[in-house]
Amino acid sequence: MAFDFSTQTLYAASLVGGAAFALSGFLTGVRKGLDLMGVFVLSFLTANGGGAIRDILIGRPVTLVRDAEPFLITGAVVLLAMLLKLHKLPQLEQRWSFVVSDAVGLAAFGLSGAVIGIQAQAQFFGVLALSFLTATGGGMLRDVLVNEVPEVLHGGFYGSVALLLGAAVYALHAAQILSAFSLLAVFAAALALRLVAYRRKWRLPKPVQPQP
Repeated sequence: MAFDFSTQTLYAASLVGGAAFALSGFLTGVRKGLDLMGVFVLSFLTANGGGAIRDILIGRPVTLVRDAEPFLITGAVVLLAMLLKLHKLPQLEQRWSFVVSDAVGLAAFGLSGAVIGIQAQAQFFGVLALSFLTATGGGMLRDVLVNEVPEVLHGGFYGSVALLLGAAVYALHAAQILSAFSLLAVFAAALALRLVAYRRKWRLPKPVQPQP
């Protein structure tokens, strides 16, 4: 089976998503009172930590030590955010433009994780894990570094989208119909699902705590 994942559409989506994730790290760092280095590190890990975890798990050369692009994108995001004083905008992370960009990143990164899992000949649960970690690993690192419970563990229907995306990619692979077109269709479906879930405030059920 041969397919071309590096299409211009998905590449552009990954750039948009990476910028949104970096901005999320920037906002968190500012709220926590970090200095400029701390803000940059948090932004960088939020945008690229998931991919690094994925690469380490499957023994793949880590992108961060091969390319300058992640550093340049993070630096540009931090610089622009400071110049435009985005951290002073009220509830920026709840604005629709940010939500859409973040959803694009979730779908693009989850898709890349699933496809790399297929290329690494991972089994079903391995593909799901790589999709999940690529899409959410950076956010988890961000939250752990600032001593918070990772938002993906309690913040609504977010990580579930990455898991469903990974399952869809694996099913396409098993049916031998994985192609650039089918991947774009999965990307669009995952993006739509995330936006609908955000709009309707979907959340997974929580176990009921016993009353004291």
